[in-house]
Amino acid sequence: RNLNKFQQIAASVLDMLEKSVVTGLESKFPLPATADPSVQLEGNYAPVEERSVMHELEVTGKLPNFLEGIYVRNGANPQFEPAGGHHLFDGDGMLHAVQFKQGIVSYACRFTHTQRFIQEQKAGCAIFPKAIGELHGHGGVARLLLYAARSICGLVDGTQGMGVANAGLVFHNGRLLAMSEDDLPYHVRVLEDGDLETVGRYDCNGQLSSTMIAHPKVDPVSGELFALSYNIITAPFLKYFYISSDGIRGPEVSITLPEPTMMHDFAITENFVVIPDQQMVFRLKEMFSGGSPVVHNSEKSARFGILPKYDETEARLQWIDVPDCFCFHLWNAWEEGDEVVVIGSCMTPPDSIFNESDEALKSTLSEIRLNRSTGVSTRRELASLNLEAGQMNRNFLGRKSRYLYLAIAEPWPKVSGFAKVDLVTGEVKKYIYGPNCYGGEPTFVPRSSDPSAAEDDGCILAFMHNESTGQSELLVVDAASPSLQLEASVKLPSRVPYGFHGTYVTAKELSKQKL
Repeated sequence: RNLNKFQQIAASVLDMLEKSVVTGLESKFPLPATADPSVQLEGNYAPVEERSVMHELEVTGKLPNFLEGIYVRNGANPQFEPAGGHHLFDGDGMLHAVQFKQGIVSYACRFTHTQRFIQEQKAGCAIFPKAIGELHGHGGVARLLLYAARSICGLVDGTQGMGVANAGLVFHNGRLLAMSEDDLPYHVRVLEDGDLETVGRYDCNGQLSSTMIAHPKVDPVSGELFALSYNIITAPFLKYFYISSDGIRGPEVSITLPEPTMMHDFAITENFVVIPDQQMVFRLKEMFSGGSPVVHNSEKSARFGILPKYDETEARLQWIDVPDCFCFHLWNAWEEGDEVVVIGSCMTPPDSIFNESDEALKSTLSEIRLNRSTGVSTRRELASLNLEAGQMNRNFLGRKSRYLYLAIAEPWPKVSGFAKVDLVTGEVKKYIYGPNCYGGEPTFVPRSSDPSAAEDDGCILAFMHNESTGQSELLVVDAASPSLQLEASVKLPSRVPYGFHGTYVTAKELSKQKL
């Protein structure tokens, strides 16, 4: 880095303070398992190096002929060894991409070059505080003060964004966007040979100034992208907006909340947006008493808000209580008469992902019905498995759908296979990876975009890692077959760590990419 004399001295002093004071303070308190790097980065959660594109990968079986495009999956992959605590969600964004092109399969993995990544790469170490692993208790306060000091001295600049872009992915208006809810999305370009390059932080041509959550929704009919943005410090704590199919942002609607609330996901129907206001809230002051700023507010009643998609204010927003409900992910929603039907996975304990808990985590696939006439909700369990991280046929998003493809999160947090859930019959078909083999989110790829085609006519893509052999593969499974038949397996040239969410971009969509 090009530092002047003052900055060189300041950097040395602050580095010394970090090692002697901050880490010393942190060492007085044992790290919970949820923030212990030796736990969070163990085995196949450990980071990997970037890999440039490799072609002609070995394929066992026969790939379906409609598979022409690229599968990209996001995940957290720390660039540097953590100096303090580290949570699974804290790592830098890395994309793993498998391209299918005229029968040839290629693979590449690349960091998303966020502003945070670029600055830390130049510094040669982590200089931004980790949002979950470090920011708890008095050590978290010390980390924030250290960051403030580095900012004042010009050693770090958070004004251009501090996000890691490690969670969600969406392709909209000719751009592949990588997201985490702490920043604007990042535009990543897919190159002709299947490699990836970061174009930069994407503000929709100056129309976006606030963050975007990790799970925006693209309406399959209109092509519009719907999204939320939340703020954990100043009101309004929540905003809702949409972006047209050609990139024009609609009105930004401020949503009144009593305190900042975690909203990792939400849902849309044909006419409404469904907003969860649940019991996981942000209270930064908790750090001063030694606690975590991510808190389960047991006195709060969870609720879902229903707002007409194109309203310009919150005036017609209707809140309906859904007691003791925390859905980290919502898979789909649609309208049935006076009711809005929401399909999601309800987690208990709600804060077990963020804070250590003696109670085993359960993630229960559930149907939540919100009656707009009575203002009353009902909820019922749809499957007894731990089902988390997954997708549906995106051609049916916001409309009544029948099938879901979800990760079997057992033994938590590992994924031993995936399930195809029939929401009409209740049947759950399982695809189990086998002994010492684990994976992540399954991604459904429809055979065509024809809305009249069978909903499950397509294939399921899923990364799988064999912990005994160290080999990683991409599995291609026939979604419509009675026994979820394996059609093909792609042997990958390097280990693929367990990650988060992915998307499939067709060759037709790639042909319309924008710079």
